[in-house]
Amino acid sequence: MEASNSQQPKYKVVVSDFHLGKGRYFVDGTQNILEDFIYDREFAEFLNYYRSGSFADAEVELILNGDILNLLQIDTWGVHTHMITERSVIRAVHKIVAGHPEFFQALKRFAATPHHTISYIVGNHDVGMLWPGPRKVFSEAVGGPVQFHDVFYQFDGIYVEHGQQYERFAQIDMERPFITRGLPEPVLNLPWGSLFVAVLLPKIKQSRPHVDKVRPPSTFFRWVLIHDLFWGLKTCIEIARFVFDTILFRSRYQIHQGVRATLGLIKEISLYPNYDKIAFKILEAYDTVNTVIFGHTHILRYRQWREGKEYFNEGTWNEMTNLELDDYGRQIRLTYAFIEYPIETPVLSRPKVRLKQWQGSWKPEVEVLA
Repeated sequence: MEASNSQQPKYKVVVSDFHLGKGRYFVDGTQNILEDFIYDREFAEFLNYYRSGSFADAEVELILNGDILNLLQIDTWGVHTHMITERSVIRAVHKIVAGHPEFFQALKRFAATPHHTISYIVGNHDVGMLWPGPRKVFSEAVGGPVQFHDVFYQFDGIYVEHGQQYERFAQIDMERPFITRGLPEPVLNLPWGSLFVAVLLPKIKQSRPHVDKVRPPSTFFRWVLIHDLFWGLKTCIEIARFVFDTILFRSRYQIHQGVRATLGLIKEISLYPNYDKIAFKILEAYDTVNTVIFGHTHILRYRQWREGKEYFNEGTWNEMTNLELDDYGRQIRLTYAFIEYPIETPVLSRPKVRLKQWQGSWKPEVEVLA
């Protein structure tokens, strides 16, 4: 795709890893402790900023770079299960829309603004969006067409991908995303990591909702052994039981790898992987790509491979707790990648990418570097 020759300002904003669930509160007013996203108002202000003022007459594309919806942890008729069908995903999307009315109203207003569009790249937590049914429900909720991308979105020298395809335990089998043999209706062909997230992690989070928001895991594990020993031992037993269960009863979980392959997947698990080398390989392999943008890791990051070749990770809007002394404490950073197209010499120049942090309508954004 060539850069536009129009003098109309052109921008793209990239966000990922919101993990929307059924909402902060249930219908009866009780709190949903499995909900990861509580910044609906801030997101509405964020989108309003990029559809008004100097952006009102501009061309602006919102790119939802995977894991926007936490479809793996939406219960199916009260049960957290790995048997996820298109019917259950449609129901889950309806629940998420109902639980986040301000979020989806903001998307609807954005999509209704002239020259403002939305694109959606599928991640590992929202792999159910590979089906047409959930895509239709999502598009109806935002009141306009949404451009969906199964794995990546490439344009104007920029390569955007969520990133789960580079971890075998989270990798989606795009050649066989659905399992049909011996089943009344197709179900998602989930990798081992997604099975863990869908089946066991919700049970663990019922008692410790923060468990997947602490890094690095090794430091957290040592902290648990000292300060939360009983829960730590109990959880380790539950995880070990789940691991052996998935190895010994592979057919129950629709796992088609052998025992050795399954163990290999488990050994590779890293909750906060470093994607620098992966991004550099893409930048080296494709002359037409000068910028790579990943999500998935939840870690805001900028790296330069060489002059003119850059890697960005836009981070997450979820709460994170860092136990490392150099960045210790609870963090909430509403970060995103901002892509600005040149106006004066659009043919000769390429889009400029920057990492930014949303700070509210009173002081909209500030540029940040990881």
